[in-house]
Amino acid sequence: MAVGPSLTHASKFELQNKSWATPGVLAKAGCHVSIITDNSVIPQQYLPLCAGMAVKAGMDEFDALKAITINPAEHIGVADRVGTLEVGKDADVVITNGCPFEVMTETRAVFIDGNRVDTL
Repeated sequence: MAVGPSLTHASKFELQNKSWATPGVLAKAGCHVSIITDNSVIPQQYLPLCAGMAVKAGMDEFDALKAITINPAEHIGVADRVGTLEVGKDADVVITNGCPFEVMTETRAVFIDGNRVDTL
């Protein structure tokens, strides 16, 4: 289940009853949840913030991490290449100094295809 965008007001009919608790409730019920931004409705750089808001509303942190990594990769059929850290997959990794769902967490390094890239 794709849940979102949740960062703005209900601009679409299907978002009329949205809640930050929705992803956690669905995950606890055994659903395969992806948290989405519906880019360009919400720019994708706010995806960790959306996951953090779901955690604040009761979602398990590990479920939230899966909801922005492996679950969406499986939903769109690219989990053989991305979504988890495994030998043979694309090596795109972000290293932070804290929980990626916290707004004060800073990015320390970014690797794309296994190569470190400069961050601004």
